[in-house]
Amino acid sequence: MILVISTCKYGLSEEEFVRPIAEIVEKAGFRYEIKRYKEKIDPKKYDKAIICGTALKDFEYLENMERFEWIHEFEGHILGICAGYQVIASLFGQKLERAERIGVYEVEVLKENPLAEKTFRAFFLHKLALKSAECVEPLAVQGDVICMFWIRKFYGVSFHPEVLNPEIVERFLKI
Repeated sequence: MILVISTCKYGLSEEEFVRPIAEIVEKAGFRYEIKRYKEKIDPKKYDKAIICGTALKDFEYLENMERFEWIHEFEGHILGICAGYQVIASLFGQKLERAERIGVYEVEVLKENPLAEKTFRAFFLHKLALKSAECVEPLAVQGDVICMFWIRKFYGVSFHPEVLNPEIVERFLKI
């Protein structure tokens, strides 16, 4: 079972940021459950989790990091998309910096990884990202921003793969 987590403050945003991820998961043949980040989550119930992005000016999830403490107990893989990337980075003590990206940019893959093998174009919609990393392994960059990273069994992508790169979500599901 795949857990799809909404970080959206407003339900209307879920149509843009959560529903497309759920559709990719369903099309790939996986069962899933959608929960909002403020709901109680039993980490033992799920094989994998995807923490979805949210609107550009919505940072409420970063003010409620205690709602993500279950991640430290989670035994499966997690894909953090944009807001989810920020959550994972923050949980592991990384410093998010102002790094606005809005639109389509080229992503330079630093090393072959399970989610992407070569340079590609992706859609970005964020104001905060990592420019340096202490305990996460950078997998790809966009300019001076680490746009893909890995730590433990957790992947972070600062872009929105549901827009131009659904294969990244599909590859994650097969890990």
